[in-house]
Amino acid sequence: MTRIDTGKRYIEVKMLSDRAQALWAKSDRDNQAGSWHPVIGHLLDVAACAEVILEREPPKTLELYAHDLGLEPAAAKAWICALVGLHDLGKASPAFQQKWPEGKERIWNKGLTWKTDPTPTPKDISHSVISEEVLPALLEGKGWTPRAAQNVAAAVGQHHGFRATRQDLDAVVTKEKGKGVWDDVRGWLFDEVLRVLEVGKAPQISMYGGAAFERLAGLTSFADWIGSSFDFHPVGDDLTAYYQKAKKWAAEKLDSVGWFKRETLMPESQPIEAVFAYLGKPGQSFKARPLQATLEYLLEGFSNSPALFLVEAPMGEGKTEAALYAHLRLQALNEHRGLYIALPTQATGNLMFERAKEFLGRFGRRLDLQLLHGASQLVEAYQKILVQPNTSDHSDEGVEAQVWFSHRKRGLLSEYAVGTVDQALLGILPTKHQFIRLWGLGNRVVVLDEVHAYDTYTSGLIETLVRWLRALGSSVVLMSATLPNAKRAALLKAFGAAHVPEAAYPRITRALAHDPTPIAQTFAARQQPTLTVQGVSLELGQMAQKALEQARGGGCVACIVNTVQRAQDLYQLLVSSPDGVEVCLFHARFPLEDRLRLERWVKVKFGKHSALGRRRPRKAILVATQVVEQSLDLDFDVMFTDLAPIDLVLQRAGRLYRHARKAEERHGHTQPVLWVAGLEAGGIPEFGSAERIYERYILLRSFLALHNSPRIALPADIDRLVQEVYSEAVPSGLSAEWVEALEQAQARMDKRDSRDADEAFYAAFGEPDETDWLEAPDPRKLPDDEPNPDDDPSQLKTRKGSPSATVVLLHKVGGMLYLDPAAQHPVSLASKLELTQAKRIFARSIKLSRRELTRNDFEALRVHRKRQGWAAKVWSETPLLAHAYPVVLENGKAVLGELELELHPELGVVYGGALR
Repeated sequence: MTRIDTGKRYIEVKMLSDRAQALWAKSDRDNQAGSWHPVIGHLLDVAACAEVILEREPPKTLELYAHDLGLEPAAAKAWICALVGLHDLGKASPAFQQKWPEGKERIWNKGLTWKTDPTPTPKDISHSVISEEVLPALLEGKGWTPRAAQNVAAAVGQHHGFRATRQDLDAVVTKEKGKGVWDDVRGWLFDEVLRVLEVGKAPQISMYGGAAFERLAGLTSFADWIGSSFDFHPVGDDLTAYYQKAKKWAAEKLDSVGWFKRETLMPESQPIEAVFAYLGKPGQSFKARPLQATLEYLLEGFSNSPALFLVEAPMGEGKTEAALYAHLRLQALNEHRGLYIALPTQATGNLMFERAKEFLGRFGRRLDLQLLHGASQLVEAYQKILVQPNTSDHSDEGVEAQVWFSHRKRGLLSEYAVGTVDQALLGILPTKHQFIRLWGLGNRVVVLDEVHAYDTYTSGLIETLVRWLRALGSSVVLMSATLPNAKRAALLKAFGAAHVPEAAYPRITRALAHDPTPIAQTFAARQQPTLTVQGVSLELGQMAQKALEQARGGGCVACIVNTVQRAQDLYQLLVSSPDGVEVCLFHARFPLEDRLRLERWVKVKFGKHSALGRRRPRKAILVATQVVEQSLDLDFDVMFTDLAPIDLVLQRAGRLYRHARKAEERHGHTQPVLWVAGLEAGGIPEFGSAERIYERYILLRSFLALHNSPRIALPADIDRLVQEVYSEAVPSGLSAEWVEALEQAQARMDKRDSRDADEAFYAAFGEPDETDWLEAPDPRKLPDDEPNPDDDPSQLKTRKGSPSATVVLLHKVGGMLYLDPAAQHPVSLASKLELTQAKRIFARSIKLSRRELTRNDFEALRVHRKRQGWAAKVWSETPLLAHAYPVVLENGKAVLGELELELHPELGVVYGGALR
């Protein structure tokens, strides 16, 4: 408290102090114990948390805040922590203080009142909105420019997850925020926070742009979550002494949740061969592959600059190890805070998680590693290292997963994480607390794998994400088998590159955040067996016949088709006359635990370490969809594939003769043969259901490229084929009929691409280089996580495609509900679910995605859930099930709107009710 020793002024200040310190911020009113915590105490608690967080971050993080304010780091830290602390200044208002009768009575006795009758009591306007409304004038009084003051007030004011709209702010009238003595107590709180934090001269900045805004917003929510968990401690008159205690409590809380000081893993540079020596075979040292050696070379010659590395190389060249090594070097060069690896699917994320865990475990430090996707709680490798707060039961490997960060909003705050690309993209969409995700991605190394795998819409979101990562001081590693020239140029431009450097494939392109001139380097890739391309009919009967012919004499055959329906139909044809061939079906429309089991089975049977007589089947056919297309390290002797875009066909073919094997293990398959369904068509081909998934124009161009390439040399032909298909130039020598077909298909594609690109641009909440951040699109008050069916899909989707919903299929037997049709596992949802119960139910969930699944079907799901009253309430209170819908099967079937489905033990979910 400021002390003035003489006269009336001292009495006035003392009275003002007493009134301000009577304001409550937290209470245990739910427990009716009557204890409470004052507003000034909570403001200082959260400011202290912000300071301790920044002290545990690498120095570069504070430098970014300093750059935002145009101040030296020490001065910037004082202002940033003060602003974070002032996030709840709006609690000093009638709108908030009326919420607890005991607290209201106390402040009324201090003279903090408002009119009641006949004037209505204040509206329940969020205190965060009031904070945003009152804070700018106070900051301007300290020398802030009006625009900058409004921006920082908006940043700290959105700590409950969403940004106030102009309408929200206009609704804050005098009786809600209070005036007169209320202005005085808010002024006292403001001055005391600035005094305790020893804030100096106000920054002379005219604006507070997008990256600065998101950095401040993210830190505010993080600090508030930690500070709000403090026990209630007496504040007393010496606020400076209290603040020092609050810093100690903040350190203890951060320790308890496993958020420790960020340290560089490899402060002194080591060669890549030394880092990965543990991967060497017995009696042999690890030898860097050309890709890895080239990346190591490109990591030299610059410092203190975030960088983007675009790695284009065929499968099996060591891209993952290269990315992990890049993280080590970039972390040391730029003081980055950690690593996030984003994969296209949960399955690929699970595999990468285990590799990252093994890699990080080599450093012998206590590190936190999270797995971020909706089914992570069912992944055994992740569950094995989960530790509870304040526990002495730590992982033997040093790598842990702290439970506090396993919450879906907090995962990216962790130092290290692996997950889906969707978790990163949610940071740029107007979802609740999106700025927490962006804060976690800031000043970090972010790896995006398989970037060729996304359509125009998701690719547009990724470009926006790359722009944000550059603005937030992060480095980016993009990995792909190869990219069309236009997509490569767009990604480099997003990181500030002025042009695309030329280099033969395979190549690595490096762009520095502070240098518009990127460089590219080519390298040698290992020679792979030349593929022989053969055509087969799109008709499943002929594909089944050919596949059985290839497998009867021995060998492992893959049949990759474009839809689950085709996979189910092909599987039934094969198992009806297998002739001693083992047949397995793998797709995404199985209950989650069954899909994970199948994924493990597929890796064991057809993975790198399988061998004849030791897990690898003598003759087998795997029927699968795109689930085996990305990142799964599988090896087949023969492959059948539906025609798809050329880059995806080549990606699938990367599982053909992937590893060196003895001749007898290939059972007479002396060369890799890629059978392409639909390639033998005469005239202008039709691609059936594939055209619902892929652009007809790209399929036509891929057809031409493959038709003219009976043999494909790998890796030499990869880039040539991709650029040929995605080139704007029309192939020469085509008939008029072909030219017309291509022109019509291209017109439709261009129209859709333009629409999807615009939709991706407007789906993001804003751009980091907005000149006036206050005019950026306001994030809506939206759900906490990935989209629900009743949300606007144009605002929330991370990917295009058919509508989807997560459902749990429950079996109704004898009037009771069970997880299985044999009625062995009953479901009881009469009371709150324990985590183990929720996991058991979620293990039976399926994500349904189908063109016929319309908004009417979503409405049917909601009605279905509402009828199960016991589930509606219990599931909404269970995070794991909050966005899942219970669907009750009667006699094995359920009807959702116009869609009928059933769960078949071998085929998974079958639509339409007929097992075709």
